[in-house]
Amino acid sequence: IDTPPQIEQTSIIDKKAPPTTSLFTQTSINHWLQSTFTFLTTGNLTVKAGIVVLFFGVAFLLKYASDNSLLPIEFRLVGVALGGIVLLAIGWYLKQQNTLYALILQGGGIGILYLSVFSAFKLYNVLSIELGFILLLVVMLISTLLALYQDAKSLAFIGVGGGFLAPIVASTSEGSHIILFSYYAILNVSILAISWFKAWRVLNLLGFFMTFVIGVAWGVLKYSPNEFASTEFFLILFFVFYVTISILHALRQPPNLRGFVDGTLLFGTPIIASSIQAYLVSPYEYAMAYSALTLGLCYLSLSGILWKRAN
Repeated sequence: IDTPPQIEQTSIIDKKAPPTTSLFTQTSINHWLQSTFTFLTTGNLTVKAGIVVLFFGVAFLLKYASDNSLLPIEFRLVGVALGGIVLLAIGWYLKQQNTLYALILQGGGIGILYLSVFSAFKLYNVLSIELGFILLLVVMLISTLLALYQDAKSLAFIGVGGGFLAPIVASTSEGSHIILFSYYAILNVSILAISWFKAWRVLNLLGFFMTFVIGVAWGVLKYSPNEFASTEFFLILFFVFYVTISILHALRQPPNLRGFVDGTLLFGTPIIASSIQAYLVSPYEYAMAYSALTLGLCYLSLSGILWKRAN
């Protein structure tokens, strides 16, 4: 009885929805590359380049000082951490005068703090593992709150990117993969927490590519079958992270059907996770069949839950 006016029905029907192919690979990759290029080539390029050089310079300085025993390791790590805090403080102080410049400085400071804490407990055993992870959680919490409070995508991107690069630039090719992937799990918790409030696609893609590219590289170079249980645990954990992040991205978008679904995460997560799973379980008969069955049931359950939520 209360049918809306015909003109409204016509306007809704005549609205042209984007083609479904825009959700899949080529357009998603092109959009991500364009967003990354825009981020890297706009704003204060000198400051961005300086922060990148500073980050790598600090990492190599730590390794050089360690190799040549220039100073006690405690002094070196404290000095690096204080430098990161100073950058963070200057960035906070300048946030009203020059917002972009201030956010880049804050991101550089967060990245340096990740580097110093990770180096302290993994490379030099100055901190216990428990204390190291507590400090990483503190840095993660600070960076997440700063990014959300200032609505600063660039701060989150630089801080998380520096966190992912810290183990690479400071690596000695030794140590436990459990510590490495636990550290990456903390960074992904930060991305997940931000995704709860913001639909920052470039940050989600950064975490996705860094997590799985570094994970695959470690698997090719270091994996052995006796590490199956711990590796399987982290694979499932990261899979759950990015399925959840892709759902949150959709829920945080306005319902205009533009950018509503992140095709890279939606399709890329099961593709890369099942590919890694096939490699891990290849020695076990029917293991991949059970894995595929579990994955299918997981997605069917999610579709049912989301269907009910959408009424």
